Amino acid sequence: MRVAVCDDEGVLRAQLREVIDASGVLPGDAVIAEFSSGSALLNSHRERPFDIIFLDIQMEGLSGLETGQEIRKIDRDAIIIFLTSHGQYVFQSFQVEAFDYIVKPADAQKVSEVLSRALEKHRGRHHMIECKWEDITCALDVSEIVYLEASLRHVVFVTKSKKYECAGKIGEYEERLSPYGFFRCNHGTLINMHYIKRIKDTRIFTIYGQHVDMSVRKKRDCLKAFNAFLAKYGV
Repeated sequence: MRVAVCDDEGVLRAQLREVIDASGVLPGDAVIAEFSSGSALLNSHRERPFDIIFLDIQMEGLSGLETGQEIRKIDRDAIIIFLTSHGQYVFQSFQVEAFDYIVKPADAQKVSEVLSRALEKHRGRHHMIECKWEDITCALDVSEIVYLEASLRHVVFVTKSKKYECAGKIGEYEERLSPYGFFRCNHGTLINMHYIKRIKDTRIFTIYGQHVDMSVRKKRDCLKAFNAFLAKYGV
């Protein structure tokens, strides 16, 4: 777990760090890094991404919103929590898919609550699943799986750029993967709702340009599940 705190005001940055440490929410091996500028955060994030980022909106040089936009160009998964002294910037934060925002000075209870939800979202994305086919065994992070589809007597795991064949039935994986944001949109397909870009009629489009069909019978349940997913993860 890697957490970044970015604020050009040293005192406020140190205060937030203390509040995060005192919350006891993060796992014991978590690493917290502090940055005084958006450019410094970006350089570090490119070398090794952060999982959760506390980012001040108003900073000299590269603003928090500009920094967030640059991060989103290279990373869709980073959980960004904006820090702000003025509520008028909140709506702009949605442009970079912000998870939440905290009004400065940071309230300990608010930080603990937001951080707990951020961890839940992170854990929901990162879980390993074993994939076996003939004499090959590999481990896939569920966060890499865009969708699964049944094919004859096996299941195909589809990621951004690869496909993995695996023994088993789609129903077995539905039970295992539903806690991680997967939904059965037709008889033989499980879609990872983290990667849905848009839904049009009975077709679901992913952020990578792929698409899967949604059965008419499943459409209402699928839309209901996706709306619940968006509400749960604060999208």
